Amino acid sequence: YLFGPGISDSVDLSRYSSELDDNGQYTLPASGKYELRVLQTRNEARKNKAKKYSVNIQIK
Repeated sequence: YLFGPGISDSVDLSRYSSELDDNGQYTLPASGKYELRVLQTRNEARKNKAKKYSVNIQIK
């Protein structure tokens, strides 16, 4: 999930999110400091399981 200026709540940036464009990209609405959170289900956290993930961030 992404939090930051110009975002009223949070933005879901998962693979099939409707927030992404046709190329799977999201354009930030404003300049500023953002926070990206990678979450897992509580059930998997209790089992001490870790999910693999990758993040690709480009600033243009």
